[in-house]
Amino acid sequence: MDIKSWIVNRLRRSRLNRMRRGIKVWYNQQAIIKSSKHSQYIFLNPIPPSSVAGGHVEHYYHFIFDLLLPLSLLIRKTSSKIIFVLEDFGVLTQLLLGLFENRVKICSAISPSIKKKEIDLVGMNPKIIPLQYFRFKSLKEEICANLNIGCAEKPTKILLIERLYPNSYYFSRAKNKGSGTSRRSIKNHKELQKFIDSKVKSPFEFHNVQLENMSLKDQINHFSSACVVIAQHGAGLSNILWMPEQSIVIELGYKSDINTYFRCLSKVMKHHYILFDYDEPHIQVNYLELHKKLLRNEAVKTYFKS
Repeated sequence: MDIKSWIVNRLRRSRLNRMRRGIKVWYNQQAIIKSSKHSQYIFLNPIPPSSVAGGHVEHYYHFIFDLLLPLSLLIRKTSSKIIFVLEDFGVLTQLLLGLFENRVKICSAISPSIKKKEIDLVGMNPKIIPLQYFRFKSLKEEICANLNIGCAEKPTKILLIERLYPNSYYFSRAKNKGSGTSRRSIKNHKELQKFIDSKVKSPFEFHNVQLENMSLKDQINHFSSACVVIAQHGAGLSNILWMPEQSIVIELGYKSDINTYFRCLSKVMKHHYILFDYDEPHIQVNYLELHKKLLRNEAVKTYFKS
């Protein structure tokens, strides 16, 4: 088999696998909706859509796409009397209660007898299954309505995400250890921050954001009024979900992140996606070279000085 045929077959298998996982998610949703007709309490066990995806909902990316997205669909499609019960999943548990406190109940530990009644809640990771734009738009509108967040008429913010040291939970009790700067970091972040700030055109505003210190509402407020985000590969980029269409997403990736989740999410959300790849997770950014390469992109010139 020649290389061209091999690539074509590989792409076909990949598309077929994505379709199968999408069907799996649909059947899972239907099974849970059916169960809700016979019981007021539905015990859920969130799982990724595939072993390829991995991850756990205690981490922000998987919380958004493997819990918040499929659960919000179920909440819309079932009676308001139905209560979904989940085990405590760490520091993000309160975020879920803040959004759906009347429809969600958290147990610190579910008894073995109840454990047998649990239904898997299959996640909707956009890297693994095919999802259309309207699914994410519906989630965005619902969450913004719940948190009383309006949409900016003219997004003007240019965001640089600064990764901080993670909550101690991710070293002591998390199922998947590590987060934040323990995984990736920009060694010269302060210099990069100062340089980007100096290159932003008026009337656009530069903001250096530390998401670990923000509520979900504040995060959504920032990203829903942003037109550009620059960030290292990491869960914080999940917030591009809240950005308006045609926003610019600039990801500083590590070599193992080339086939990145955020490229897929950007495509679905109708963003312009730009990747800069690095050979290590803890990087020293050559911001002059970064700026030079960015200005080769016509869409970026709108926001940055030469």
